[in-house]
Amino acid sequence: MTQQRRTRTLKDRLKTRIRRARGDVFVPRDFADLGEYDSVKRALRQLIVEGEIARLGYGVYARVKTNGLTGRPMLAVRGGFDGAVRQTLSKLKVDWRESDTVRQYNNGRTTQVQANPVFEVQSRFNRKLRYRNLEARFEKPYA
Repeated sequence: MTQQRRTRTLKDRLKTRIRRARGDVFVPRDFADLGEYDSVKRALRQLIVEGEIARLGYGVYARVKTNGLTGRPMLAVRGGFDGAVRQTLSKLKVDWRESDTVRQYNNGRTTQVQANPVFEVQSRFNRKLRYRNLEARFEKPYA
């Protein structure tokens, strides 16, 4: 008796890779060994529709989970949207640091907290990262 082996679709393999991954932010090149770029992007779009991941920006995706109170999907990233932006910048090898306002708050010199994360980027970085009503801002550092 022969056993019929079910072929796993690219979407199934992406789900498995995302579930087993250490990080919470993904770019298409993380899945380059699974298939062609266009096929991977198509499967990622399907996962967005299914609520498995969220799109943060061009070629940047994050893990999501269902909020127990509202039943709506929310980022499943340690540190929320701010943590997702930090992981994204590190994954894309962008030289960055916290903005001056964040450093002042952490040092106790101000009590103002920024609603949207602001980062100083040393190199060229021209992407928009957003999730729902949150959007990260990127500034050039002062000399």
